[in-house]
Amino acid sequence: MPDFYTTFGPLRLQTFTLSLALAVLASISMGVYRLSTRRSIIVDAYLGALVLGVVGARAGHVLLAWEHFAYNTRDILRLYTGGLDWHGALLGGLIGLVIVGRWRHTSVSWLLDALTPALPLLALAGWWGCLAANCGYGAEVDTLANYPVLIVAEMPDVYGILAPRYNTPLFGLLLSTVTLILVIVLLWRGWLGGRRFWLVMELLSMGMFGIGFVRGDFALFVSGLRADQWLDLIALAASVLGFILAPRLEVQPDP
Repeated sequence: MPDFYTTFGPLRLQTFTLSLALAVLASISMGVYRLSTRRSIIVDAYLGALVLGVVGARAGHVLLAWEHFAYNTRDILRLYTGGLDWHGALLGGLIGLVIVGRWRHTSVSWLLDALTPALPLLALAGWWGCLAANCGYGAEVDTLANYPVLIVAEMPDVYGILAPRYNTPLFGLLLSTVTLILVIVLLWRGWLGGRRFWLVMELLSMGMFGIGFVRGDFALFVSGLRADQWLDLIALAASVLGFILAPRLEVQPDP
């Protein structure tokens, strides 16, 4: 398991923050490399999605954990304490892309297609960070002996209490890795231009919904499902609709 902090000589950074920062840089680098003739637009798109994505991610986390923040309002803006929700990040990032698209007179569908690699990279970084920060941990089980290897593990919760639990970080890492491989294949073969983003969102949403059944971290429950699982279903429905309605992109649009 990765440590909570990663040390580079005199520099000491939270592993969660570092992994997300590296994923953002890798995503930008891939976008700029693939679409070098549109470098400035891609950078603007990433920055717009990043800024509003962080705002949305924090807002989503605060709403899902309102029982805590209602009595600790000073913690709302303390991003260094952790707490980001991927549904809020998605919504904020999409709003950021729309703003940049209108400002730069560029197709939002094209921007989404260009930013598709960021989805699995950020998901991979988020689960790796959770493995270090003990977030998104699994529900407790009776004993490791009753389950297949790798399905469960002796893992701590957010309070550091060790117990046999479902290995949810591993599930998330596998989901992200498989999705990343799919994105690489789609880009390499040139398949589903204009619809790749929505297909990846479908897979991530379905995967997160499934993982939600074995998570053990605190969540509000509505009609037998975690609140974040309901958001997973909404993201899945929106992704299916987006896949159906998205225009097919054959080539980059003219400047």
